[in-house]
Amino acid sequence: MDYLRMQIQTHAPRTPLPVDMLVPGRGEKGPFKLAILLHDVAGNNTSWMRRYTVESVFEGSGTVVVMPSCLNSFYVNMYYGYDMLDYIVKEIAALCKGWFNMSDKPEDRLVAGYGMGGYGAVRAALEQPVAFGKAISINGLLEPDRFYDDPIPALKMEDVFGPKEFMLRSANHLPNAVRQLTLLGRKGLLPEITLCGGSEEDQRLYEALQKAGIPADLTTEDPMTVLAGKVRE
Repeated sequence: MDYLRMQIQTHAPRTPLPVDMLVPGRGEKGPFKLAILLHDVAGNNTSWMRRYTVESVFEGSGTVVVMPSCLNSFYVNMYYGYDMLDYIVKEIAALCKGWFNMSDKPEDRLVAGYGMGGYGAVRAALEQPVAFGKAISINGLLEPDRFYDDPIPALKMEDVFGPKEFMLRSANHLPNAVRQLTLLGRKGLLPEITLCGGSEEDQRLYEALQKAGIPADLTTEDPMTVLAGKVRE
């Protein structure tokens, strides 16, 4: 695979952002799958390459791997700031389709993340299941409302989510996003969501997804093994 590093003048966030990519070898023709890997709080586009053996996971899978930097946005359209959710669910896939021979099938598009990125992966898949057929959360920060009372120094919750009361009524509170998706009645467009971890947050979201009829798995298996398996399904 080839390793690319670039700066993109984004449309949704309306600011230049760095992106790292792994792309299939130049002899491969496609159509290619898409995997978007989302970083944790205080991370950036280099986090996955530094933390995990990403290239070995995707080698030979025919996948374009995109690792964007999305600041400390929790991958939402921020209350004060950038429209990062739109960037993830709308813009990145369109950019890749312009550059490569990409598959249009939702099952060939995956979003995964750890920590803050785990929340972002689930949020993106629930928002736009036609964009991502699969989502993987690794030790996800799935209930970020707790950081209003127990703040993370790098994160300004009001800038990201707005007042706590507003956040808890919005689709950025994942139980609301689950209900919103099922109320839309888009049967056949439900994403497969895998939660890697054993926290109470994982368990609560897993139960909510199951109750809503959204395909979900809860596992303590090695996250890279899970990711490699999902990519090759």
